[in-house]
Parts: sequence; C-alpha cells; structure tokens
Amino acid sequence: MKRIGIFYNPTLFENIIKLKERIEFLQKNKYNIYLLESQKRSGLQGIKYVKEFSKKNIDLLIVLGGDGTILLASKSVLKESIPLLGFNHGKLGFLSECKKQEFEPAFSEIQKGSFEIYERMVIECIFPSHSEKKYFALNDCVLYKGEYPKMITFKILIDDEYQFDIEADGIITSTPTGSTGYNISAGGSIIFPHTNVLLLTPINPHNQFVKPFIFSAEKKLSIQYTKGNEKIYAAIDGENVEKMHKNQEIHIKRSDYTSKFIKLPDKTFAKIIKEKFID
Repeated sequence: MKRIGIFYNPTLFENIIKLKERIEFLQKNKYNIYLLESQKRSGLQGIKYVKEFSKKNIDLLIVLGGDGTILLASKSVLKESIPLLGFNHGKLGFLSECKKQEFEPAFSEIQKGSFEIYERMVIECIFPSHSEKKYFALNDCVLYKGEYPKMITFKILIDDEYQFDIEADGIITSTPTGSTGYNISAGGSIIFPHTNVLLLTPINPHNQFVKPFIFSAEKKLSIQYTKGNEKIYAAIDGENVEKMHKNQEIHIKRSDYTSKFIKLPDKTFAKIIKEKFID
C-alpha cells in the first residue's frame, strides 16, 4: 500500500499546516500521495491530483474528518473496493478507526502489515416512482415528515408480503454500521457491524408499544407512505435526496457492494462503544 489517497473535510482544515504535516510524514515514509482535484490546495508539494479515486491510482484512502466525511468518502470509492482508514477530527467519530493524534502510530502498524481489511454492509434504496432511482447507504435511510405537524403512516412489507403499519414522525432503516447513528438516538439497538441484519426504527411512534424491529438483511424491505402530509422527505446517510408523495414507496435491500475498512490491532467495536458512551 504505497499509493495513498487523502480525502479531508475542508472546514476542519482551513489552516493547511496540519494537513501538510500529515502529507509530509507519509512522503518521508515513501508513500505516493494523491488528492482530488476538487480538494487542491496551494502550499502542498509533491502531490498528484486526480479527478476521482480508483484502483488505478490508489491502494488506500485516508479520511480526515468526522463520520459525515467518511460517509462521503465511502461513496466515492464504493464500486472500486478501495479500503478506507478514518482519523476522527469531528465529534463522536464511530466510523473512524483512529483518533487524530494516532496518525503516526497507525502507519507504523500498516508498514508492519499489522492490519486487516473488513467489509461493512451497504444498502440500496430504490424509488420505483422516481424512474427506479437508486441510492447507496452505508448508515441509513430516513423517511420523515419535515415541518408537517401531524404523524404519518407507513405500510411495511417484507419480500412483498404485508407485515404491519407504523404511525410515527418518521422511520429509520439502518445498517449495523448506522445503528450507532440516528437509530440509537431514536431508541434503536446497537448492532455489531458484521451482523447480517437491518434495523427498522420508528421515530416517536404514536403507539408506545411499537418498538424497533430487526430482520434479516437477505430480505427486501418495502415501505409505502400511506397517510399524512402531501409529501415527506427521504434522507440517505443524512442527505435529503428525494420527496415522496402519498402511496409512493421505497424498496430497500442489501447491496452486492460493500465498504472496505482497515482494522488495526486492539481496535474492537466493543472498545469503541465503551470509549464513546462510557469512558
């Protein structure tokens, strides 16, 4: 892994000094560094710029930022199967393998070959009424009412078989990776990343006995918007992408693509949960 791409959050690196320090450290250790042309900065030396990252130019993508930055970065290399290694410069940073101060120790492990590459589930979110438009989500798909004051109703189907209705402010469909995001704020369970399930979590359900549902990721989930305002919103990994009208639906299923992440020694999911929530 001698060809390294760097994807960074520009708002966190308005001062170029820290970015420059990281790049110079990698260059001293004989790594070739690539940046996107869209993230070009003056004052950086020895950088190769590309329009997009691909297997043809990088072996590893370093992400400097918070979880939002990692979500963006993961989409940019999803179909290229390029592994990511995140350094948290944001808040909680569940998707980041390392803290920002662990940059040099992390590459010491990489140089020794002390790492694994593991895969995280990605879901496809398909809108049949929007010309079968498809979006990929590493974290979640959220359907919500926006500023509409009343509750909205969804019909839930699994493999095209009707299951039940949910009346709530919205509904979250989350991957195990996304279980520590909006899902947990809405009362959903924390799921270990390699678990082959999806989570369906109502947002402020009308019936207090309606709890989050966990089901096999091998199933196709369909959610029909049946009652409420004229339109609601669909957000994929925190970004509004579509509006849905009554009687329209979304299909959600596990994608054949997965996001690849570097796993370093002694960095377990359980330790991360303890660090973020308990310590």
